Amino acid sequence: MESKAVGFCAVVAVLGIISAAAGFGGELTRVKADDVSVSDGSCVYPSSPALALGIIAAVFAIITQIYISVTFGGCRCCRNDPNSTPISKLLSVLSWVATVIAVLLLLTAAGLNNKEGGQVDSYGYFTCYVVKPGIFAAGAVLALLSAVFGIAAYVTVAPPTLQTTTNPAVAFPVGANVDPEKSPVPMYPQQYPPQQYPPQQTPQQYTPQYA
Repeated sequence: MESKAVGFCAVVAVLGIISAAAGFGGELTRVKADDVSVSDGSCVYPSSPALALGIIAAVFAIITQIYISVTFGGCRCCRNDPNSTPISKLLSVLSWVATVIAVLLLLTAAGLNNKEGGQVDSYGYFTCYVVKPGIFAAGAVLALLSAVFGIAAYVTVAPPTLQTTTNPAVAFPVGANVDPEKSPVPMYPQQYPPQQYPPQQTPQQYTPQYA
């Protein structure tokens, strides 16, 4: 694996782990029903870091998906990339879906955790709002799965094909003094055009004349 791929996987893994850790921290520190008390007809909630942890988890999930998209060069499921494979496109879509659901769950849980007030049910009891167990944890798991799907999509992309150029076969003339290893271009012997000479004139013979 190339150093670029190793760096990408390491960054995405760290961001996904931070997001998941913050989500699980929100699950552990969320306000439970036993922690809420009723005073003067209103619910009293204790201070809890679950709100901040939920927001941090959602922010890091968004940062993770942005980094994955920027590294891939945009929306991989929408563009026609010759190196993309059906598996990489499917994993890319799953990564986006997991990110969206994780952010919604984390922000919803963080908002409900800090919600004050209550209502009187049909039995006349005063009910306070608390976050149901498992919402923070589900968001954390989906944030981690988003990072895993992003890494898998990057790994399953086909490597770019290298275009290799091959030298065409060259026929060497018989008797040519050419070393193919030292001189890949054949050195043909020089050929001169045939020279044309003027026709030879035969000397005229004179017969002596006597007076």
